[in-house]
Amino acid sequence: MKQELIDTAFKVVGWLVISYLYGVMISFILGKIGQKKWQPVAGKKADPFIHGQLIGNIERTFAMLLISLGNVGAMSMIVAIKGFARWGELSKLDNDVQSIAIDKFIIGNLLSLGFPVLIATIWFFANKF
Repeated sequence: MKQELIDTAFKVVGWLVISYLYGVMISFILGKIGQKKWQPVAGKKADPFIHGQLIGNIERTFAMLLISLGNVGAMSMIVAIKGFARWGELSKLDNDVQSIAIDKFIIGNLLSLGFPVLIATIWFFANKF
């Protein structure tokens, strides 16, 4: 019982570390999109994705939890919640900036949710053989 608890704790901490590092990589990739057209001004809340890394870590953790529970369909709920939450911010942006922000939002979602699916697929096939 004690060893199982230790193993589970290592898996959870490992997942959180990997998820954080992956979030840093996603931030780097998204930072390169539309860089010349849109530069958030320091001190202003011009960047609608200011808390994106924290939200992404929570999103990936919930997605992995749903996958491990076998409820993959509920991942659509994560996408819907994020979409509704960000719609107000994205619709208020200027037209030239709005298309870049929407592209970043979609690419970020696909990268973020694709990661737990990839890890779960690798885990599934690794345990099968």
